[in-house]
Amino acid sequence: MTPSRAPELERRGPRIVLGIALALPVLLVIGVLVAAQILGRQTDPDPDTGPLALAAIPVPAAASADCARLLSGLPQEINTGDGLLPRRVLADPVPAGTVAWGGEKQASGRFEDQPVVLRCGLPAPAELGPTAPLLDVDGVDWLRIPGAGATTWVTADRAVFVGLTLPDGVGSGAIQDVSRGIKITLVSRDTTPAPIPTR
Repeated sequence: MTPSRAPELERRGPRIVLGIALALPVLLVIGVLVAAQILGRQTDPDPDTGPLALAAIPVPAAASADCARLLSGLPQEINTGDGLLPRRVLADPVPAGTVAWGGEKQASGRFEDQPVVLRCGLPAPAELGPTAPLLDVDGVDWLRIPGAGATTWVTADRAVFVGLTLPDGVGSGAIQDVSRGIKITLVSRDTTPAPIPTR
C-alpha cells in the first residue's frame, strides 16, 4: 500500500507549493492595505487641510436675507490672479456670515499663505466717510482698510457691509470674483456724498 501512495503524494506536492506561491503575494497586498487603513485612522488630520479655525468678530447683519443670498452664491474656488484657491470647511464654532478660501500652507507663517476671508454683515467701518477714497471693481465700491500683513476691503455701496480680507502678496483677482457675486445678489445704495447746503 505504501508504494501506491508515494506517487499520489509526489503529484500533490508541487500543487501545494504552487498554491502557496500564488497566495503569498495576494495575502501580502491585503496585509499592506489593512495596515494602511489602521494607521490612517490613528494619525491626526493635518491642521492645514482639515477644517479652518477662524476667530469670530461682530457681524450684526450676518443672519440677514442679503447675507444668506450672497454666501450661497459664492464660488467654490476663488482666483487670486496667481491661481485658484479652494473654499475651506470652517471649524466649529463656525463664525456667522463667514467663508474662506485657501490657507492650506498657513503654518508657514508667510502672509501670502494665509486664507482669504469674507465676512458678510459687518458694522459700518469708522473709516467710511463722505471723503473716503473708494475703488470701483466691476460696479461695486470698495473701501480699503490696511492692516498688519493683510488688507481688508469693505463694500461701501450695498445694503449690507461685506469685508474681504486679502493677505499681503495675494493678487486682487479675489476682489473681482467677489464683486461679481455682490453685484448680482446685493442691492446697491447711493454712496454719493450729500451736497453741502449753501447760504
